[in-house]
Amino acid sequence: MRHIETHFLIDYENVGGDGFDGCDKLNKTDHIHLFYTENAKKIDLDIFDNHGDAEIVTHKVPAGKQSADIHLSSFLGYLIGVNKGKDCCYIVVSKDTDFDNVIKFWKEEESAKVSRVQKIKQPAAKPATPKLPIVTKSSQAKSVVKVSGANKTNLDQEVQKALSTARFDNRIVNEVAALVASHYGEDRILNTVHNELRAKYTNYLEIYDSIKGVVGKYAPVAVQDTEPDKSAVNNGIQQLLSKAGLESEVINFVASVVVRNIGVNNGKQQIYRTIISKYGQNKGLNIYNHIKKHI
Repeated sequence: MRHIETHFLIDYENVGGDGFDGCDKLNKTDHIHLFYTENAKKIDLDIFDNHGDAEIVTHKVPAGKQSADIHLSSFLGYLIGVNKGKDCCYIVVSKDTDFDNVIKFWKEEESAKVSRVQKIKQPAAKPATPKLPIVTKSSQAKSVVKVSGANKTNLDQEVQKALSTARFDNRIVNEVAALVASHYGEDRILNTVHNELRAKYTNYLEIYDSIKGVVGKYAPVAVQDTEPDKSAVNNGIQQLLSKAGLESEVINFVASVVVRNIGVNNGKQQIYRTIISKYGQNKGLNIYNHIKKHI
């Protein structure tokens, strides 16, 4: 099994030794960066003897207001830059939600795989009670085919593996795998899963993109190529472009172009050409880069 190269950036003054829970299970492709100041409480030296096969590097930074946070954020940007083009993950280990805006920036700017956890190995959480799904035409009249218990188990396991590889936390891994398995055998499983993820998670597009290939393999053969839910596509594209801070006119135009061309032959190329023709090479390419993974 290939392990993605992963960098853990530890905000030691925030999480202390608890943030290292699970580090003994790390691999040679993992790297720990420990950020601290002279004001930090004593570092547990056992960490340096029990961090699995991972590399560990300490970064002592000047004491001061949010000094560790600033230096950690700066180093995160440095790592993303020097590893551009490589398959890497970056995980900030901190309870400080202020890092979330930095993480959001790098996800949108470079499509970087960045996340935040409170310890290296997150404990499994009990699945939350799911919200009612959004009802669409595609989910109102669904038919169910005879299903195999073994295949349903395989689907559950493959979804968990895909989400774990994408570095989602255990709560999301367990919840989403259970949600997908509950719809195994339905004729429009991809649309139904997409809509339920949209109702439950703000980052539903990232989750859906991580599992749609797996889910598609288990859809009934006769309906694997059904027409996309264009309402969901429109909403998803508008959400992406809105997060990117683009103007309303751009958001509406691009969403309409995507809806017209999604699922047709050479649709992706037509979307690209239309956007470039409308906004020029530089601005058009910037817009297209925000949506290309989702069309």
